[in-house]
Amino acid sequence: MVIDIATDADSNFYFPPSLANDCLLSSGINVDLAVDFIVEYKKYILFLTTLAYLKDPPSDYAYPSTDILGELDSLASKIAAGRIKSQYLVDQALNQIVASAHEGHLYASFCSLQAISYLRPFQLVSVSQDGIQLPELYVLSDFFSSNTTAISSVVAINGQNATEVVEEEALFQAMDPDAAYNFMMASVGRVPNAGNDIGGFQGIQYNFYPDDYTNVTFSNGTMVPFENIASIAPGNWNTEISDGDQFTAAFCVIPALPPSTTTTPSSNATATSSASSSATATATPTTFPDLFPYTPVVRDPNNQVAGYFMNGSDYADTAVLWIATFEQQSAEYADPDTIATSFQNTTRDFFAALRASPNRTKLIIDLSGNPGGNTLLPDDTFRRLFPSIEPYGVSRFRVPVAGDIWGQTLEALPEDIVNITPEEVADGNYTEAQVVYFTSSWNYRQALTTDLNNFTGWSGASGLFPPNVEKGDNFTANHRLPLNETLYDFAIDMINVYGYPGQYSQEFPQPFPAENIVILTDGYCASACSIFTEFMTRQAGVKTIAVGGRPQNAPMQAIGGTKGALAQPFASIQQMSQAFWNASDYIPTDLLETANETFPGLNPLPLGANDATALKGYSINAADNIPVGDDLQIPLQFVFEPANCRIFYTPETVLSESALWEMAADIAWKGGKCAWGGMNTDVSNNGTGVGNSTSPGEVSNGAGAKSVMGSAAVVGLAGAVAMMLL
Repeated sequence: MVIDIATDADSNFYFPPSLANDCLLSSGINVDLAVDFIVEYKKYILFLTTLAYLKDPPSDYAYPSTDILGELDSLASKIAAGRIKSQYLVDQALNQIVASAHEGHLYASFCSLQAISYLRPFQLVSVSQDGIQLPELYVLSDFFSSNTTAISSVVAINGQNATEVVEEEALFQAMDPDAAYNFMMASVGRVPNAGNDIGGFQGIQYNFYPDDYTNVTFSNGTMVPFENIASIAPGNWNTEISDGDQFTAAFCVIPALPPSTTTTPSSNATATSSASSSATATATPTTFPDLFPYTPVVRDPNNQVAGYFMNGSDYADTAVLWIATFEQQSAEYADPDTIATSFQNTTRDFFAALRASPNRTKLIIDLSGNPGGNTLLPDDTFRRLFPSIEPYGVSRFRVPVAGDIWGQTLEALPEDIVNITPEEVADGNYTEAQVVYFTSSWNYRQALTTDLNNFTGWSGASGLFPPNVEKGDNFTANHRLPLNETLYDFAIDMINVYGYPGQYSQEFPQPFPAENIVILTDGYCASACSIFTEFMTRQAGVKTIAVGGRPQNAPMQAIGGTKGALAQPFASIQQMSQAFWNASDYIPTDLLETANETFPGLNPLPLGANDATALKGYSINAADNIPVGDDLQIPLQFVFEPANCRIFYTPETVLSESALWEMAADIAWKGGKCAWGGMNTDVSNNGTGVGNSTSPGEVSNGAGAKSVMGSAAVVGLAGAVAMMLL
């Protein structure tokens, strides 16, 4: 099948979804490459910390169990037997396996899914008339009419109950059911981070085929057929493709570069990794679009955080800290070289403005749409709010065979190779591999026990890897980051954490008591956002309000995104593999062959591009957050933690974040009602969660004290870290 792409390289090419689907289904398949891809892909997946818990989750976990490794093996067998006829169907199956984990740190860029995207020409919103009654679905554009009281709700989509359709499509989202339902909707709260308000129902993810039309039936009995579109982005299809084999060659086979590593050991332990980004540096504009609405008191020029003083006499005592993200990832909206420091500077200036405005005695922290980000900024922000409380982040790693060899190798490396001194940084006298070793999560020297003591080595009872065994899998000991080591902090995230040695060691008094702070989320709070929220709720006792979610009077989590502690891109894993392989003199001799067979990335992924930039499109969750004091050691990813109060969007708040702040302030400090729970609702738990529904306003009593989770991280390439150290 031939698709004639327009020659205008600056605009999208649009065509019917059915034509796109026919094209994708015709994609050729190289059985050997497809099977080999799964073999190499599994080497990375073995580091996924949640494998055993996904296979055998707690009884109150929201999703069905899934055996990721078993499903990958089954898929490889089907491919080898010739039962799957196109590369697109292979990638769809792979994507469904990944989606079954509902883990935001587990993502992938399977090759054929990158060619074409789908879009519906309208957006949905879920709206309650008063924020307490159960919401209904509406088309967003209807709320821009002059008479919003006369608009009709959406009752069916393609002849099926509309809510059921949204919930079914939300199953592809990597978050809990309520956050996923919200993510399907348009959201003004996501604009500062994402640059748009598009929800997952309109901007269809994962190449879910939507047919050519979406037929929408309204409560007034009318049915409107909306014409869907398929789209090819500029530059995404820059070669002539006349059949399915050429499609697969263009998107899956040709981009597969020669191995970026060698499987012949090097004896030079200080050799630098050969994996590096192929992208060339480009000039970064000094200013970016202002994605935050209204007029903030302070605004991060990199569109990450802004501070507001609410208007009106009823809210003259209230301020808002809107943290849209802990790391703006888009170069269109931020300068990647300054994002960490600009975040710190903005929060610093906001708290200075608060000290100069003593009448602002209450604070709303808006985390709507926050996907996480920087490893240490949650600790930094928490310390600014509660300077006397030590962030108590505890995490652990799953240790496959390759990981154990990494740990043994790091233990054997001489100190002058595995460490970096301030003098070496000042002189620029260090290697890229040295940076990899120094910042590696597998370096026992850079981990602390839960009591802030040093580990004695890699293995053994007092080592980082005793090992600890849970559900048949090997894990490291629970451990914490060395926040007081300024060189390490700067190496991994280019900042010094407030309240610790370094440029932000000066501390100011606690700005608010816990009861004068409330956290507002739409459930889509993930990774570093989850870490910050856990610090605030479990350690400081701050209350939470969650908005939106499925139409039910039941508790909803404030943290519905991943609660994992470490998102590790394949590029980072591959670079560590190469650095350890280059240190082969320090790999135990009897493990060299095993290392060659198990280290991920020594062989490239057989399908798709394999440069460092492309490998950032793949990631795993490499560390769990473990509730302190929980004898069951259940990762917080599998613990249901309801917000104190759950409300729904109204016709006003679905269009205005400031209207949502007013609603939150009324609930937090003026006795406003919730659809479920209330500000005095006890949602404490001992790691097992609270999941039972109660009527609006009733209290759901948990059991035991809250605990604390570990530090989130998105670890970049060691080459980038080296630049930070300069």
